[in-house]
Amino acid sequence: MALDIDTPTPPDLTNRPLPSTFDSEELEDAEELRRAELEEVLRDGAWNEAFEEWAEYTDLSDSEVRSLQDAGVFEQLDFYWDPIDATFRFEVPSLPPELADEELATYATTELTDLGQTVIELLADAYLDWGDEESPIDHWSEETFSDQTPPE
Repeated sequence: MALDIDTPTPPDLTNRPLPSTFDSEELEDAEELRRAELEEVLRDGAWNEAFEEWAEYTDLSDSEVRSLQDAGVFEQLDFYWDPIDATFRFEVPSLPPELADEELATYATTELTDLGQTVIELLADAYLDWGDEESPIDHWSEETFSDQTPPE
């Protein structure tokens, strides 16, 4: 069942602490996380597209999504580039105390994880290509084949 709600505001990725997977010694510069670039892409349509795709399949009801939206949970999702593993990553925020006692807390984190996964898959597949800067085709050169003639 698709949700009948407006897409929430994309997360603000600026002024965030380091993700829990990093310590300050592993990362020389927080700009390596490329959050500003990601935020721009999310605001330019990637967030809407990913949210709409997720909304078609989520098990959350309209009122549950509105509760998460009212609590600002969607805006607290964190997306970043992992320069060590050269991949997109995300972190799901803890639910606020006012939602922690509700039945929603039992499966909202799973649904938010699905949303985060949908976002990073869309970013990687359709919006950004920050993987290997060197293409596999760059390993080949004319020199590799220059003296070889194909067998007849």
